[in-house]
Amino acid sequence: MTTSHVKVLIHVNDALDEDTARPLLTCLREIPGVTQVSFDPKQEHLVVVQYQPNTTSSKELLGGVLKLGHQAQLIGL
Repeated sequence: MTTSHVKVLIHVNDALDEDTARPLLTCLREIPGVTQVSFDPKQEHLVVVQYQPNTTSSKELLGGVLKLGHQAQLIGL
């Protein structure tokens, strides 16, 4: 049985740098079902998250970002 993965792009309204992104990336990585989190400082508003949709949801990922006080939106891939 293969496990399916989904990628979602999260747009964070505030510009992130490596220091401000670190707690956000850690929070997302700790969500069960998340398999990869990517951030490129050259794209300071964007975070890509790969996850298993049978374990978590894009809504839960966005909730983790909002819980840290960021304003953000989901952008599908």
